[in-house]
Amino acid sequence: MANRNPNTKGLIPWKSGQSGNPSGRPRTQPISDRYAHIAEEKLPENIRKKLKLGPGATYGDAIALRTFQVALEGDIAATREVREAIEGKAAIRVTEEREAPQFDLSAIPTRHVPVRTN
Repeated sequence: MANRNPNTKGLIPWKSGQSGNPSGRPRTQPISDRYAHIAEEKLPENIRKKLKLGPGATYGDAIALRTFQVALEGDIAATREVREAIEGKAAIRVTEEREAPQFDLSAIPTRHVPVRTN
């Protein structure tokens, strides 16, 4: 049950347009944060040697190397991943508006194709 006589003494109302939580809700990305943490961990020695990576190589190094290898094998998704990681996502290019080209089709020879009737 709500308090019918709340103690509002000393409370100052927010100014118009002022937030009670100026920083807002903390932005967390639980899964991405975990990926980032694991990517910086050192690889186990047996995996590092198998991939021929140098001492101190991380899971992130291994993933980057493997992504490049798969891209070189012709995997388009891996190629796109590498490009976007380096150059950023491709922007949608807006070109100037032009009038559609007009073609003169009268110069194309036509051939009469007989229509079959049943």
